[in-house]
Amino acid sequence: MSKLKVLSLGAGVQSSTLLLMACKDEIEKPDVAIFADTGWESGATYKHLDWLKIEAGKYGIPVIIVQEYNIKYDCLNGSELHHGMYLMPIFMRLNGKLSIGKRQCTSNYKIRPLYHKVRELLGVSRRARLPKDALELWIGISLDESQRIYNATAGWVFNRFPLAERFMTRNDCELWLHNNYHITVPKSSCVGCPYHDKRCWQDIYSVPDEWADAVLVDEAIRHGHPRYEQFLHNSGRPLAEIDLRTPEDRGQIPFDFYKQERITLFAKSNPLWLPSNH
Repeated sequence: MSKLKVLSLGAGVQSSTLLLMACKDEIEKPDVAIFADTGWESGATYKHLDWLKIEAGKYGIPVIIVQEYNIKYDCLNGSELHHGMYLMPIFMRLNGKLSIGKRQCTSNYKIRPLYHKVRELLGVSRRARLPKDALELWIGISLDESQRIYNATAGWVFNRFPLAERFMTRNDCELWLHNNYHITVPKSSCVGCPYHDKRCWQDIYSVPDEWADAVLVDEAIRHGHPRYEQFLHNSGRPLAEIDLRTPEDRGQIPFDFYKQERITLFAKSNPLWLPSNH
């Protein structure tokens, strides 16, 4: 059995860079790129994924999308519960103390479906024994995230990190994407991911349908555990109560606007002054 080289495609900055570098022959081409769909990525990510699929296809790299479950629907109907806990790292409050659950969604919604697809491509059953390193799995972890580099637990899988091998950081990836394709790639994560920072939540808030979905799930999980109150937001408050409006949303004029106005007025009153850094 020949070794299968698979790019684990998350459609974010790093994995997109890997795929597109392969398109330009800056690295070798994988046999296939696989996107494991949780069912709850942002619309921007799905749009970018559609473009990646077309672009990679021009260079003979198939992009396969697999999905076994939908994390949003599983949260809504409780089918994601495992021993009373959600597979997403939900924030939990008990007696005023806030903690976070174990992150199990990646293995269940990403890694397992990808492995199942690989076995299908190799023509073996899900229970069949495979030789060591039958799969070389390319993962888009960059040098600045080297703490996330890990060995696969399955003996038939060899994890490889081509970006880290080339000492490329996330910033290097963003620069490469800009220089070669003139694109900015959206962050890839579930709409209701509890790891979102304020900027990510603001991005979700700016898309009404996605914000409504996040609020709906946040309310659905609140009492999914018999002892804990559960939340998507790291404040331990209902998502609908979080003020995510930007200063512009509140009708405030951005600081840069005032700065530019001051520069303009100063230049008019001092015609010989030529700003060099503005």
